Amino acid sequence: MLAGFRRSARLVANHLQDAWLGISTTGTAPAELPGHVYYATVSYSTTWSVLRKLDLGQEDVFVDVGCGKGRVLCLAARHRIRQAIGIEYSPALAAAGQRNIRQLRGRRSPAKILCQAAEDSDYSDASVLYFFNPFEAHLLNRVLEKIRADRRGRPARMAFVMELQEQRKVFSRHDWLACDERFEDQDRHTVALYRSVGVDRPDTASLRSTPPVDD
Repeated sequence: MLAGFRRSARLVANHLQDAWLGISTTGTAPAELPGHVYYATVSYSTTWSVLRKLDLGQEDVFVDVGCGKGRVLCLAARHRIRQAIGIEYSPALAAAGQRNIRQLRGRRSPAKILCQAAEDSDYSDASVLYFFNPFEAHLLNRVLEKIRADRRGRPARMAFVMELQEQRKVFSRHDWLACDERFEDQDRHTVALYRSVGVDRPDTASLRSTPPVDD
């Protein structure tokens, strides 16, 4: 009973956060392609926590792979970063995300959504990547291979929310990535933070993002 009350309280809190930001990101939607996972959202509190751990800086390009309606993208765009980019295959979800970007209160950085397949996207500029379990393991492997090829040895940081065993196995096969932290969020999702190895991250102390606005 207590767990049900907590879930209901989180749902109410998420709706209130949407309203405060001027956006609409709640709900679910079915997957449109084999290998993709249905659309759902992570709680705002978990998302804020993950973004803090990613330590966004002014030179970062943040990419949400499988961004849906753009909740995480909008929160990233409230930091001072170079750009926030969402990748979403579904035209309906991408259109909803674009509306949310336009309506977002307190946006500090440019943001856009590209309606295209993740495995065909260009990750050349992507220094920070976020995944909320957007697809199955075989497709994740293709996307990680594409990211490595596009980044060409330049550093990258990643957060993967709701990491299951099959996705963890995929990451373990990519020796250019190391897991810095793994923890469980309030909904009992496993969250894993990865970074590329064999490259040095530039000193971003002077470029670190200012906190998101609270207006």
